[in-house]
Amino acid sequence: MTKTIQVTEVRPAPLRLWRGLGIAVACWLLFLVATAYTSAASLFDRIASTEVMRAAAGNAWTGRVTWEIAGFIACVVLLHLAFAGLTWLLAYATAYVQPVFRGKFGRIVVGWFAVLAIATLAYNSLWYPRTLIGAWYHDAAKTDVGPLHLGQLIYGMAFAACASMLIGAFLNWLRQVAPRFQRRMLGAIAALLLVAVGSTFWSMHRSGAAAAATVDKPHVIILGIDSLRLEQLRRFGGTGVTPNLDAFLERADLFADTTTPAARTFSSWVAILTGRAPTVTGARFNLAPRASVKATPTIADVLSKAGYHTVYSTDEVRFANIDESFGFDQVVTPRIGASDFIVGTYNELPLSSLVINTRFGKWLFPFSHANRGVATMFEPETYLARLDREVAFDRPTLLVTHLTAAHWPYYTAETPFGVPMAHSHLDRPMYRVGLQTADRMFGELVRRLEQKGALRNAVVVVLSDHGEAMSLPSDSFFDEAFFVDGLKAPLKMDDFGHGQSVLSKSQYQVLLGMRTFGAQQPFGTAGRTFKMPVTVEDISPTLLDVLGIDAEATLSATGHSLLPALMTGVDEVTGEERLRYTETDLRVLPGPAGAVDEAGTARQNSVFFAVDPKTARLHIKEAYRPLALAYKERAVFTKHQLLAAMPAGPYAHQYIFLDFDKRHGRLLMARPGEDEPAARRLWDAMEEHYKGELRAPHAVTSEDWARIENEWRTFIVPAGKAAQQAPAASSNAG
Repeated sequence: MTKTIQVTEVRPAPLRLWRGLGIAVACWLLFLVATAYTSAASLFDRIASTEVMRAAAGNAWTGRVTWEIAGFIACVVLLHLAFAGLTWLLAYATAYVQPVFRGKFGRIVVGWFAVLAIATLAYNSLWYPRTLIGAWYHDAAKTDVGPLHLGQLIYGMAFAACASMLIGAFLNWLRQVAPRFQRRMLGAIAALLLVAVGSTFWSMHRSGAAAAATVDKPHVIILGIDSLRLEQLRRFGGTGVTPNLDAFLERADLFADTTTPAARTFSSWVAILTGRAPTVTGARFNLAPRASVKATPTIADVLSKAGYHTVYSTDEVRFANIDESFGFDQVVTPRIGASDFIVGTYNELPLSSLVINTRFGKWLFPFSHANRGVATMFEPETYLARLDREVAFDRPTLLVTHLTAAHWPYYTAETPFGVPMAHSHLDRPMYRVGLQTADRMFGELVRRLEQKGALRNAVVVVLSDHGEAMSLPSDSFFDEAFFVDGLKAPLKMDDFGHGQSVLSKSQYQVLLGMRTFGAQQPFGTAGRTFKMPVTVEDISPTLLDVLGIDAEATLSATGHSLLPALMTGVDEVTGEERLRYTETDLRVLPGPAGAVDEAGTARQNSVFFAVDPKTARLHIKEAYRPLALAYKERAVFTKHQLLAAMPAGPYAHQYIFLDFDKRHGRLLMARPGEDEPAARRLWDAMEEHYKGELRAPHAVTSEDWARIENEWRTFIVPAGKAAQQAPAASSNAG
């Protein structure tokens, strides 16, 4: 009798889903602690030692900032937990494909964690050399291994290993399911691929349709470059550092003598958008409280009523909080708020670098995505891609953009450590690096505007909101041959940065070029140069005039339309020489090698700022506004003369009159007489423009320095009491 023996296949017991998950979570949380420790220590040290960070963090923890910071921490933890899940999934896939490893599941989890962690560190150190990890390992990660860098080889091999394991596990699982289910699964995959391909073609079709769209009114496009030194441009004698700007400006009408009434970003941009002086709008400081700024109407308000879609975009918002309240239908900027200062200081984590410049990163880290303020993580392409995605020109559009890469600290994520070699003693290498980045961004932005069809019918303004002084010979009016009579002590002057001194024209001299695109455009095509005196307050009135809109009735601008000069080509304006004004803001302290003393500046200025718990925005305290106003230098000038009011403590000014033709200046102790009509005219104009803000004339001696320093320390005046404490110059100067 034959016995039949039934053999039952013994399959490995299924993996329990929870096995190893705790190990993966523990590994990635430990990775978070290890990589965040240095950043966190640095952050809290800055908060403890510098008042500006206390202002950003100290009294805000009970308000909206609390939720923003808590949300950021939650997103960081969530990201690490997501990678813990991926680690566990890879380990599970390994044990599924190779059952022999099931008894060593914990080791497999740790192994995959090591693969992902090393790949993350390699990616971060290679592409973000100025982060804390990159600073240590960038040189090693950049070592060439054949056609690749070592870092690329490491994370590339890790990605290939992960993809191979997941695909292998999926195919192994698919072979074991019923054939009918296999067909359904393959059909679903094919459908997903078709949807992906279809959505790509649809996106391309929409882009093409937008490019083909025609509008009955010209687009108005304002392209701003921050901290631009005009001497770098070919039209001003430059040597080709900015090829994209040079190429665009070659055919533009250029106003070579343009200035800003305040060489700080917010004040200057409000003047650009409103056509009105800071003394009219109240935009006297960066981070001025929104309620104190009378910006309505702006050119955006006017064009919105005329049927335009209005868009404002910038890659940095820390000190210029321009939003929809300035008349814009759409803003494309990083999220505004005090959390930007805190998160930007902290979010240099290796795992964050994997996603921060992706579209997912925009949702996960809104304070860091496409934010030039987070310079160590900022990739210019991220901002340009966002702008390209979110702005359409399917109807008449006002687009205002502001590129800030040329602003301190001058670097971005792609800038390695090590200052480039100076070409000469007049070269500032790090500024040159930042300017070249801004120029590349400008060129790419123009290319994308062309692709969208925005330049088929458009008026384009290229400008800078302020200049940049770098302690070069051209950054001061004074030299060995320029004397100022009557001074009894050395005159302090900051020939560094911007908004620092009214005696440094490179700080408030700006770029202004206009170019038109489309059929039958009457100007901005021949590359003319106008030398007439111009201010950024003229920009909005000119644009409205070009569009046939009454700027006087809509903006009540202090600026003038430049359209008559553009249409006629007449460079000089008849009548009295035009008066222009400029003023400074809170001081920024210079550091070594052309940098900014960030900690010193913070200690000096932080007392002025607080956080609004409701809006989570940093702003200047109203109680300290009188002190901030007292710190200001002010000037009124023509092409040939300048009168500066230099603070001599909070209760007096030194009035310096400069005659550029004679290369001579003198201290004025009273209103000039009728025998000095030029100086008298400037004196009267300054008194009218800065009504109630000027103090009695005083000739400062070295013996006054200690007294003046004590006066600054004690001059903390609540709003409304400044007038009683310090008399105006008009009542004392005669």
